[in-house]
Amino acid sequence: MRRCRRSPWVLGLAVLVPTTARAYVEPRDAVGSLVSVSLEIEGRPAPLYRAPDGSGRFYLEARSGAGYAVRLANRTAERLGVAVTVDGLNAVSGERDPAARGGGAPPGRMYVLGPWERITVRGWRTSLDQVRRFTFVDEGRSYAMRSGKANAKMGWIELAVYRERTRAAAVTPQERGRALPPPAEGRDESARNDPPADDGARSAGAAAPRSYPGTGWGAPTHDPATLVDFDPRPHPGERVTLRYEYADGLRALGIDVRPWRHTRDRLRERDRGAGFAKPPAW
Repeated sequence: MRRCRRSPWVLGLAVLVPTTARAYVEPRDAVGSLVSVSLEIEGRPAPLYRAPDGSGRFYLEARSGAGYAVRLANRTAERLGVAVTVDGLNAVSGERDPAARGGGAPPGRMYVLGPWERITVRGWRTSLDQVRRFTFVDEGRSYAMRSGKANAKMGWIELAVYRERTRAAAVTPQERGRALPPPAEGRDESARNDPPADDGARSAGAAAPRSYPGTGWGAPTHDPATLVDFDPRPHPGERVTLRYEYADGLRALGIDVRPWRHTRDRLRERDRGAGFAKPPAW
């Protein structure tokens, strides 16, 4: 069961620029000591490319128009809170990462995982029952840009993992309505406040103009969550950072992109069988 909770602490992540060395890893989790993280695109595991600079960051290939999800697995016997930030915005509240705003602001809401629990974060949460799917789109059509919140963290998926300080009782149904922030809503595309700043990784090796990906406001999806109380320790116990770019952007960064998305396992497809009849192509 997914659980979200507001936390009073501040996050901070350093910006590290990859070198031109090439790196590749097979589809796998970005394993941490507390939480492992994996990505799926259109329901399939996405290959993660280790940052060549030794920073521990992972890269993945964005596919225009494809939906994606972030899978989290608690590797401990304790409850953990995970603040999920996409394009510099909190995935639950849609607010900017307070670390980017400065001033000691709290990081916002987080997902709470029970001992050994696995959850899938599928999109921008608009209520306790629904999310808007994470979808790769061109940066200008991203949720951050359309809502006037574009920032220097476009193309970043960041997770800050918090251990629990004390175990508290669950929030009552009456409190839930007051505690949940207003839904994260897309605004008019003409809003253009704080245009995104290119970090070193985006500008490296860019010989000609190219399009950059962002995360859009996708289709509504039923995804129930329960609001609980969670008292985090003052600082994250672990951080995981993923960066996504189109294939040409990854190659410009010196990352060896493999044609994983074109590979089909026909034997498994035949063994499972298909789902339902679809309209003919013509």
